[in-house]
Amino acid sequence: MTSTSVVIPTFGRIKLALNLARSIRSFHHDIEIIIVDQENQNPPDGKTLSDTGVRYYNLDKANTSVAKNTGWRQARGEVVIFFDDDIEIAQNTIKTHLDCYSDKDVVGVAGRVIVDHESVPSDTDVLTGKTNFLGTKFVYRFWSTQRQTVDFPYGCNMSFRKAILEKVGGFDPGFPKIFEEVDLGVRVSKIGKIVFEPETLAFHHKAGGGGIRPEEKANKQRLIFQNYGRYLAKNVPFPFSLVSLFIRSITAAKINICLIGHLWKNYLLGLRRPRRSRRLE
Repeated sequence: MTSTSVVIPTFGRIKLALNLARSIRSFHHDIEIIIVDQENQNPPDGKTLSDTGVRYYNLDKANTSVAKNTGWRQARGEVVIFFDDDIEIAQNTIKTHLDCYSDKDVVGVAGRVIVDHESVPSDTDVLTGKTNFLGTKFVYRFWSTQRQTVDFPYGCNMSFRKAILEKVGGFDPGFPKIFEEVDLGVRVSKIGKIVFEPETLAFHHKAGGGGIRPEEKANKQRLIFQNYGRYLAKNVPFPFSLVSLFIRSITAAKINICLIGHLWKNYLLGLRRPRRSRRLE
């Protein structure tokens, strides 16, 4: 079996992360589990970590991309699985992640995700994890039951070969939260195959407290438009990205005119970075 590491980023929810680690350990006694905490205030005691059998890292500043980069760079496994701390996995979730890598062309796996309080349609044989050339459409239907090649995964249940993460430089810290897995997935899918495997199931409970996503709607919208600007600068060729930018500016204006400034500012900042992937934090 391919050697594997599981990375669990967390912020303000160390108990959830440890509970998930215990659940994983009950299915897989020898698997490496890495928890990357972004709180730096209340680390668990040594006995708890020892009893759970996890490697623990504590960051000074909250940044989901940096946390995930810390995890995979410390990982010993050839395949690195990323789980959010507030998910629940099935007994075969990790195994089905790994089974996909028997195909040497596969460099990443997107798992199926059922989210609490979100209804699943009767017809689940649909496309998911897709975007278009202009980056104006993103299909998030990770409850799908159709096995397929995708452009990006759902960040709470995904895996990659460590070698491909090294090749593309990992997650971009310019996405401190929200959209980091889409950016990574699109970059990876340009040079390798990411498969969506519906048997690789996780239930996303979306814990009410903790985490580093902005709770206020206005803050979340600002961050979404900021990150979208950066995404366009990195992943959609110029001048086509300008078309996407104008389309999204219309959407931003309908919500809050100030969002246009956030969108364009991060787009211009993104253009200043080298187009070619470089090693990230």
